[in-house]
Amino acid sequence: MNHFIVVIATALFCVAVSARAQTSIKPASISDQDGITVVSPNSPGWTLQKTDKSETVFEKRGEGGILNASVKSIRTKTFETDKDQLAHWETLKQEELSKLKLDSLHFDYMRFKGAMCLRYTGIFPIEKTSSSNFSYFNLKGYLCPRSNANDSAVQIEFSNYSNTRGLTEDLYSLSDEFFEKLTFPKRQ
Repeated sequence: MNHFIVVIATALFCVAVSARAQTSIKPASISDQDGITVVSPNSPGWTLQKTDKSETVFEKRGEGGILNASVKSIRTKTFETDKDQLAHWETLKQEELSKLKLDSLHFDYMRFKGAMCLRYTGIFPIEKTSSSNFSYFNLKGYLCPRSNANDSAVQIEFSNYSNTRGLTEDLYSLSDEFFEKLTFPKRQ
Protein backbone atom coordinates (compact mmCIF):
# COMPACT_ATOMS: atom_id res chain seq x y z
CA MET A 1 0.00 0.00 0.00
CA ASN A 2 2.80 2.44 0.88
CA HIS A 3 4.47 1.68 -2.45
CA PHE A 4 1.21 2.49 -4.27
CA ILE A 5 0.92 5.85 -2.44
CA VAL A 6 4.52 6.74 -3.34
CA VAL A 7 3.88 5.93 -7.01
CA ILE A 8 0.72 8.09 -7.08
CA ALA A 9 2.46 10.96 -5.26
CA THR A 10 5.39 10.79 -7.69
CA ALA A 11 3.07 10.81 -10.70
CA LEU A 12 1.14 13.82 -9.36
CA PHE A 13 4.40 15.66 -8.68
CA CYS A 14 5.64 14.97 -12.23
CA VAL A 15 2.37 16.23 -13.73
CA ALA A 16 2.52 19.40 -11.61
CA VAL A 17 6.15 20.08 -12.58
CA SER A 18 5.39 19.42 -16.26
CA ALA A 19 2.37 21.74 -16.22
CA ARG A 20 4.39 24.48 -14.52
CA ALA A 21 7.30 24.11 -16.96
CA GLN A 22 4.99 24.55 -19.97
CA THR A 23 3.26 27.82 -19.25
CA SER A 24 1.27 29.27 -22.16
CA ILE A 25 2.37 32.81 -22.91
CA LYS A 26 1.04 35.76 -24.85
CA PRO A 27 2.85 36.62 -28.09
CA ALA A 28 5.78 39.01 -27.54
CA SER A 29 5.95 38.35 -23.77
CA ILE A 30 9.01 39.90 -22.12
CA SER A 31 11.41 38.12 -19.75
CA ASP A 32 14.55 39.40 -18.04
CA GLN A 33 17.49 37.04 -18.01
CA ASP A 34 20.27 38.55 -15.91
CA GLY A 35 20.18 41.86 -17.76
CA ILE A 36 19.21 40.45 -21.17
CA THR A 37 15.68 41.30 -22.25
CA VAL A 38 14.15 38.32 -24.05
CA VAL A 39 10.92 38.72 -26.03
CA SER A 40 8.99 35.57 -26.93
CA PRO A 41 8.17 34.97 -30.61
CA ASN A 42 5.31 37.16 -31.79
CA SER A 43 2.82 34.46 -32.75
CA PRO A 44 0.24 32.50 -30.74
CA GLY A 45 0.76 29.00 -29.37
CA TRP A 46 4.17 29.35 -27.72
CA THR A 47 4.84 27.96 -24.25
CA LEU A 48 7.52 28.96 -21.78
CA GLN A 49 9.57 25.83 -21.10
CA LYS A 50 12.22 27.32 -18.84
CA THR A 51 13.29 30.66 -17.46
CA ASP A 52 15.99 31.52 -14.96
CA LYS A 53 18.97 33.85 -14.79
CA SER A 54 20.99 31.81 -17.31
CA GLU A 55 18.43 30.39 -19.76
CA THR A 56 15.04 31.10 -21.33
CA VAL A 57 13.38 28.53 -23.61
CA PHE A 58 10.15 28.85 -25.62
CA GLU A 59 8.47 26.03 -27.55
CA LYS A 60 5.60 25.70 -29.99
CA ARG A 61 4.21 22.34 -31.11
CA GLY A 62 2.03 21.79 -34.12
CA GLU A 63 1.32 19.35 -36.93
CA GLY A 64 4.15 20.81 -39.01
CA GLY A 65 6.79 20.42 -36.34
CA ILE A 66 8.25 21.53 -33.04
CA LEU A 67 9.75 25.02 -32.83
CA ASN A 68 12.19 26.17 -30.15
CA ALA A 69 13.54 29.63 -29.43
CA SER A 70 16.10 30.01 -26.66
CA VAL A 71 18.61 32.35 -25.07
CA LYS A 72 21.31 30.88 -22.86
CA SER A 73 24.38 32.30 -21.12
CA ILE A 74 27.38 30.01 -21.35
CA ARG A 75 30.79 30.14 -19.68
CA THR A 76 33.78 30.43 -21.94
CA LYS A 77 37.22 31.78 -21.30
CA THR A 78 38.73 35.21 -21.77
CA PHE A 79 40.25 35.83 -25.22
CA GLU A 80 42.91 38.24 -26.41
CA THR A 81 41.15 39.12 -29.67
CA ASP A 82 37.72 38.85 -31.30
CA LYS A 83 39.30 36.54 -33.90
CA ASP A 84 40.46 34.10 -31.20
CA GLN A 85 37.07 34.24 -29.51
CA LEU A 86 35.12 33.60 -32.72
CA ALA A 87 37.39 30.70 -33.77
CA HIS A 88 36.98 29.10 -30.31
CA TRP A 89 33.20 29.47 -30.43
CA GLU A 90 33.07 27.92 -33.90
CA THR A 91 35.04 24.92 -32.60
CA LEU A 92 32.72 24.70 -29.59
CA LYS A 93 29.58 24.62 -31.80
CA GLN A 94 31.17 22.11 -34.20
CA GLU A 95 31.91 19.79 -31.27
CA GLU A 96 28.39 20.20 -29.86
CA LEU A 97 26.74 19.55 -33.23
CA SER A 98 29.10 16.70 -34.19
CA LYS A 99 26.76 14.33 -32.33
CA LEU A 100 24.17 14.89 -35.06
CA LYS A 101 24.19 13.52 -38.60
CA LEU A 102 25.25 16.44 -40.79
CA ASP A 103 23.55 17.64 -43.96
CA SER A 104 24.67 21.28 -43.93
CA LEU A 105 26.44 23.56 -41.43
CA HIS A 106 27.62 27.13 -42.07
CA PHE A 107 29.38 29.69 -39.89
CA ASP A 108 29.75 33.44 -40.41
CA TYR A 109 31.47 36.09 -38.33
CA MET A 110 29.36 39.21 -38.26
CA ARG A 111 28.44 42.26 -36.24
CA PHE A 112 25.18 41.74 -34.35
CA LYS A 113 23.81 43.87 -31.52
CA GLY A 114 26.97 45.99 -31.64
CA ALA A 115 29.44 43.11 -31.14
CA MET A 116 31.34 40.60 -33.26
CA CYS A 117 29.33 37.37 -33.12
CA LEU A 118 29.38 33.89 -34.59
CA ARG A 119 26.28 33.16 -36.67
CA TYR A 120 25.53 29.56 -37.59
CA THR A 121 22.90 27.67 -39.54
CA GLY A 122 22.52 23.94 -39.86
CA ILE A 123 20.38 21.17 -41.29
CA PHE A 124 20.56 17.74 -39.70
CA PRO A 125 18.62 14.68 -40.93
CA ILE A 126 17.10 12.62 -38.12
CA GLU A 127 15.58 9.18 -37.95
CA LYS A 128 11.80 8.98 -37.82
CA THR A 129 10.73 6.97 -34.79
CA SER A 130 7.51 6.09 -33.03
CA SER A 131 8.02 9.11 -30.77
CA SER A 132 9.11 11.50 -33.55
CA ASN A 133 7.55 11.83 -37.00
CA PHE A 134 10.13 14.33 -38.20
CA SER A 135 12.97 13.97 -40.71
CA TYR A 136 15.02 17.11 -40.02
CA PHE A 137 16.41 19.24 -37.22
CA ASN A 138 16.96 22.77 -38.57
CA LEU A 139 18.98 25.32 -36.59
CA LYS A 140 19.86 29.00 -36.75
CA GLY A 141 21.74 30.83 -34.03
CA TYR A 142 24.29 33.28 -32.73
CA LEU A 143 27.03 33.23 -30.13
CA CYS A 144 27.76 36.76 -28.91
CA PRO A 145 29.93 38.13 -26.12
CA ARG A 146 28.24 39.17 -22.89
CA SER A 147 28.88 42.86 -22.48
CA ASN A 148 29.11 42.58 -18.68
CA ALA A 149 31.37 39.47 -18.45
CA ASN A 150 34.57 38.70 -20.41
CA ASP A 151 34.33 34.95 -19.75
CA SER A 152 30.75 34.42 -20.94
CA ALA A 153 28.78 34.30 -24.16
CA VAL A 154 25.11 34.51 -25.05
CA GLN A 155 23.82 31.67 -27.23
CA ILE A 156 20.66 32.60 -29.10
CA GLU A 157 18.99 29.82 -31.08
CA PHE A 158 15.91 29.19 -33.15
CA SER A 159 15.31 25.61 -34.27
CA ASN A 160 12.68 23.22 -35.46
CA TYR A 161 12.00 19.55 -35.93
CA SER A 162 10.02 19.05 -39.12
CA ASN A 163 9.79 17.17 -42.40
CA THR A 164 11.07 20.23 -44.26
CA ARG A 165 14.77 20.46 -45.08
CA GLY A 166 15.76 23.88 -43.72
CA LEU A 167 13.76 26.67 -42.18
CA THR A 168 10.93 28.04 -44.29
CA GLU A 169 10.82 31.70 -45.30
CA ASP A 170 8.19 32.35 -42.59
CA LEU A 171 10.41 30.70 -39.94
CA TYR A 172 13.43 32.75 -41.08
CA SER A 173 11.33 35.90 -40.61
CA LEU A 174 10.09 34.74 -37.20
CA SER A 175 13.63 33.84 -36.08
CA ASP A 176 15.04 37.18 -37.29
CA GLU A 177 12.33 39.00 -35.35
CA PHE A 178 13.12 36.93 -32.22
CA PHE A 179 16.84 37.74 -32.53
CA GLU A 180 16.30 41.44 -33.24
CA LYS A 181 14.03 42.01 -30.22
CA LEU A 182 16.70 40.86 -27.75
CA THR A 183 18.46 43.61 -25.83
CA PHE A 184 21.77 43.22 -24.06
CA PRO A 185 23.20 45.26 -21.19
CA LYS A 186 25.39 48.18 -22.26
CA ARG A 187 29.16 47.70 -22.13
CA GLN A 188 30.61 48.98 -18.90
